[in-house]
Amino acid sequence: MPNTVVESQRELPVTHQADVVVCGGGPGGFVAAVAAGRNGARTLLIERYGFLGGMATAGLMASFNGFRNERPPNDLQTVQGLAQEVVDRLIDMGGATGRTAHGDFSAELCKGHAPYAVGFDPEALKRVAQEMCLEAGVELLVHSWACRALPRDEGGWYVCYESKCGRCAAAGRIVVDATADGDIAVSAGAPYMQAKPEGERMMPMTLMFRLAGLEPQRFEGRVGGVLHGKTGVFWGPGIGGVDGTDPRDLTRAEVETRQHLWQQVEEMKQRPGFENAYLVETATMIGVRETRRIRGEYVITEQDAIEGRRFDDVIAISSNPVPGYYGKRFFFEHEGFDVPYRSLVPLVVEDMLLAGRCISAEQVPFQSARSMAPNMAISQASGTAAALCVEHAVRPRKLDVSLLQKRLLAQGAELRKG
Repeated sequence: MPNTVVESQRELPVTHQADVVVCGGGPGGFVAAVAAGRNGARTLLIERYGFLGGMATAGLMASFNGFRNERPPNDLQTVQGLAQEVVDRLIDMGGATGRTAHGDFSAELCKGHAPYAVGFDPEALKRVAQEMCLEAGVELLVHSWACRALPRDEGGWYVCYESKCGRCAAAGRIVVDATADGDIAVSAGAPYMQAKPEGERMMPMTLMFRLAGLEPQRFEGRVGGVLHGKTGVFWGPGIGGVDGTDPRDLTRAEVETRQHLWQQVEEMKQRPGFENAYLVETATMIGVRETRRIRGEYVITEQDAIEGRRFDDVIAISSNPVPGYYGKRFFFEHEGFDVPYRSLVPLVVEDMLLAGRCISAEQVPFQSARSMAPNMAISQASGTAAALCVEHAVRPRKLDVSLLQKRLLAQGAELRKG
């Protein structure tokens, strides 16, 4: 039996024309799309599921971590802007909660302000994300998997995607890769970094799940979940040594964790307040924390993060602790490190920007900035930059970062400038 097969060449129908095409509708992707749309770009968002939110909804990771340093000094709320607006909208509809695995912040949870972590109802976030996109004029294309970028003669890219209609393409002037794994940038030829599953501290995967029938008033000690009324989302079985870009590894991870999940639930039912609990939902997919990091014009280093270095081209700040720092949770002794615009611009590839966890960084700053609050701040900058590139007819590498910073500050972002 041959090891390869040749697929015949074919013409793809171009179904959409846009200024900005955002690939992936997770926390980074939908925020990038909203930012691009609000800044005047005709924006298309391509998402593989039938709803937005990615790991926050499909993965049931129901806690936005990293709005500020988890430990002092934490006076500065390092993430604001669109991420804070998401929280405010969740509060308005009763979809936010201060009861998280990182403590009970209920007294602090109010509009315009966020503690280190904000818990939420994933179903409420699906609604908020969709409404924000539609209000910004973003065109949604769901149940479609963005898989490859092909260059256009006139500049920009065709983003190939797979759906029930087969393989099609969407044309865009600027593409924002918010696939988490950097799939689109890699397909375009961008170089990348990736830890080996064994021996390089690659972050493990975790299957999240939701229980109902809880009695929170009877809980003893730290619960280790995100509570919302009499329901809660909890961290389930984990697995290490798995490559999140290999479908065979992902299959093994899904199978093994789902086999162990029911035993964990039964054990939890022996605790006070959990006796009548029952499983109502498991995550649509296992939570993948780490895969590729695209090499950009600048690679954020471990020392940058630890020392809290400042950059003239700052577009976001990450203050989230590093969960896997040589076997321990590392808390910064400062209020966060700068994320420079250059880390959003991939090497080699033109007309493309990075959003979310695939930005250009070594493993330590990556582990901090990958959390959803700084992830959204970075992605607001990506979407805004994409729109500005269209507005000023420049490529991302040539964008005047001061214009981007002024726009972000005007829209409520925190850059520690001015």
